[in-house]
Amino acid sequence: MQTVIDDMHRNDWAQVYSIYGAGLATGLAAFMTSPPKWDSWNADHLAFGRYVARGAADRILGFAALSPVPDT
Repeated sequence: MQTVIDDMHRNDWAQVYSIYGAGLATGLAAFMTSPPKWDSWNADHLAFGRYVARGAADRILGFAALSPVPDT
């Protein structure tokens, strides 16, 4: 099986949301209990630096995205 790192697109969100939710369900990933809706997530992350790992049949295996931080 070949894995390809690719830009994340809006239509990848359903699979990313599922992965995000699975991570949150462990109670170890973040302080949230459920993943945000697309509009909120999209607003909180930079437009660049959004990637997915694609496996067979276009299945998303993981993701990474940059979010802004204050420069203090």
